[in-house]
Formats: sequence, C-alpha cells, structure tokens
Amino acid sequence: GRSEQPGPAWRHTAFVAYVLFMLVLFLLPVPAGPLEETRHIDKVVHLGVFLGFTVLFHLDRASGPAPALLASLALAAAIEVLQLLLPYREGDWYDLAAGAAGASVGAALVFWIARHHRAATQPRSVP
Repeated sequence: GRSEQPGPAWRHTAFVAYVLFMLVLFLLPVPAGPLEETRHIDKVVHLGVFLGFTVLFHLDRASGPAPALLASLALAAAIEVLQLLLPYREGDWYDLAAGAAGASVGAALVFWIARHHRAATQPRSVP
C-alpha cells in the first residue's frame, strides 16, 4: 500500500475510477437524443456527481469537509471552463451551480459522518 494514503487501497482506486468517469461524462460529445432535450435532468446529474466526488475525495484523502468542498468546487469550475473551450460542449453557469450544490451537500454529509464517527469512537465517561 501507499504510505501517504490513510485509507485502504480500494478507496483510492474507487476515487480515481470515479474521476475518470466524470471526465468521460462531462468532456466527451453528448449524442443527440431525449436526454439532450431534458436539460433539468442534467442539473440533477451534476448535483449527484459532485456530491459523490466530494464524499469519495474525503474517503480517499481523509481530508475533512472543507478541502473536499474546495476540491469539488474547483473541479466543477474547471469542467465548465473546459466545456466552454470544446466546440461540441457548452459551459453553463447553472451546471456550475448544480455542481456547487452537490459539493455542498457532499461536504455537509462528510461533516456529519466525521462528527458521528468521532462520537462513536470516543470513550464514554463513567458518571
């Protein structure tokens, strides 16, 4: 295993695979079809994908909610900028907002999980 990685190797593998999935999803051409016409579904996808990224980033890096949130926001912004530069994609402020919402929900989930994990692992005081 890698010494700088606090979690099991599967967490890192899952994180890398997820990031590759995101790059394919957001940077390859979108085939014309019914999904292209239902633009609101796209916002739900952004929310869910960046929620997942934030949680997986935390699990891979044991980062805490703030670094996971910042990494997710930076990736969401970078993807929208890249989409602006690609002739077959469109960058969208609403996609960025949906990604930021997902990142925020993911960070709140990371915070909640970390808080409950700490409470469960702390020794109880005896009255």
